Amino acid sequence: SATTGALVAEALAYGDAGQAVALLAPAAVATALASWGDSDQQEQYLPPFLSDEVPVAALALAEPTPLADPLKPQTTATPIADGYRLSGVKALVPRASDCELLIVGASIEGGDAGLFIVETSRDGITVAEDRAMGLHAAQLGRVKLDEVVVPATALLAKGDAEIYKECVARSQLAWAAIGSGLAKAVRDFVIEYVNDRVAFGEPISHRQAVAFTVSDIAIEHEGLRLTMLKAASRADMGKEHRREITLARTLARKHGMTIGSQGVQLLGGHGFIDEYPVERWYRDLRAVGTLDGIVLV
Repeated sequence: SATTGALVAEALAYGDAGQAVALLAPAAVATALASWGDSDQQEQYLPPFLSDEVPVAALALAEPTPLADPLKPQTTATPIADGYRLSGVKALVPRASDCELLIVGASIEGGDAGLFIVETSRDGITVAEDRAMGLHAAQLGRVKLDEVVVPATALLAKGDAEIYKECVARSQLAWAAIGSGLAKAVRDFVIEYVNDRVAFGEPISHRQAVAFTVSDIAIEHEGLRLTMLKAASRADMGKEHRREITLARTLARKHGMTIGSQGVQLLGGHGFIDEYPVERWYRDLRAVGTLDGIVLV
């Protein structure tokens, strides 16, 4: 269910968002195949995800263009006699250099955007490093598709535009869950820190400005989490949920970065050095508001 997936993403992000993304990326591909693949696609690609050696896979929607719209990818899929020819660049793909299978978002010539199953062993695929300020453990990379030919059977859900929109929405929900996990990590850490840190003869938590800041972090996180869980529960009940997902992602984008910044500020000089985890959480929270794809619930 969406709720279970969101809670798993939240819990993993609480530990390490970079590793969470690396772990959740193959699950996103399996979820997409199970949700929208036909019987032949499921029979061909799903069994390895149930084995001891789970394939390295990722949902590739993000692109390296300013103000990229995930609903209107610049990667193109041109129909040909025996399938499609894909051309474009996908950015920030986790474990890109080791990836065996991708689900790529592309605009179909003469139609809407669709999802394509792409085996990375196909000709025309090259991978380069895509350095980012956060999520270092995910080993993000850039994948270029240069006239990559895939069969007609590679298209998920027969190119249904609503399925593509739902994929984007479910990805945004997953990122909101990751944002909630990161925000909770910051909250729990700073509460302990400000109670233990002594300055001028008393814990700094006795200072009103510090106490109010910690309270703001807790309030903002709680609002984000409740909105995220409401969106997930509505999806599970089959109710309209995209409005709630948009709200959850907006709260994660707006308050997540604020929480990360406040966490660094509360630690003062300690917040700037990598001996403490808040600087990493601050960097990872940037991903929540900017990335699309990769994870899915």
